[in-house]
Amino acid sequence: MSTTTGNPATGQHEHVAQWPRINAAIDPDGRGTLNINGTERPCVAASVDELRTGVIARCAQIAAQLHRPVRLTVTDGASTWAMAVRAEGIVQLLEDDSTIPPADGLAAHEGRCRICRRLQPVTQAHCVQCGIPEPHRVETVGFGTGDVEADEHSPAGAQAERPRLQLTFSTQASVVEATEGVALGRNPDPVGGRRPIQVVSHELQLSRTHALIDIDDTGRILVTDHHSGNGIEAQTNPPMRLTPGRPHIVQPGTTLLMGDVAVLVDFA
Repeated sequence: MSTTTGNPATGQHEHVAQWPRINAAIDPDGRGTLNINGTERPCVAASVDELRTGVIARCAQIAAQLHRPVRLTVTDGASTWAMAVRAEGIVQLLEDDSTIPPADGLAAHEGRCRICRRLQPVTQAHCVQCGIPEPHRVETVGFGTGDVEADEHSPAGAQAERPRLQLTFSTQASVVEATEGVALGRNPDPVGGRRPIQVVSHELQLSRTHALIDIDDTGRILVTDHHSGNGIEAQTNPPMRLTPGRPHIVQPGTTLLMGDVAVLVDFA
């Protein structure tokens, strides 16, 4: 990944906030994941270079919405890199104090369109040749960025209200509400920083960490089977068996069957 090491207007180093939390994992086969604030998306591209370009393009889009650089942590093989992506598509390595120097003279990262292969900056919303939207997109499930809030220092009234999950379980009386991502199971791990929710499973058909439930940046509910033993079936019409490891969009009010446990997933 091509990177360079402020504030262009002042010449001073510019601090890059911790939020939003953006992490990417790049695999040698051109596959990987992009995780934004705990919501993970599988990614695939024709090559590792194109996968890196797609990740940068998404970060540049978020940076443009927030009007500031965003932090990106990339695990690429055995190496992990902390960097910043500007709205102009410029990528810079983060210094130890979480700052970046001025971007004077630096150029935007470029990559080829996923359809027509035309080379263009990652800031292009539509391909300059074939017109396809998001020419550098690598996520296999769409990533909305419309509701990414400003940051923790913004006035409270300027922040969009986050939807609140409400989870009702067939095996226990307690109802769980959460604005963050959650991990469900008999004794779940806090996968990706998610809040672990312990669920009663009388017949022990629930895995230790069975399901991950998130709300993405557009307010959609995403459910992922965390490679559980008995799987997850959404009680839709017709019922839908979830593919392990892949996030699925479910509508509010959907019941999930997870072994001997039924979970009603809704908004509070």
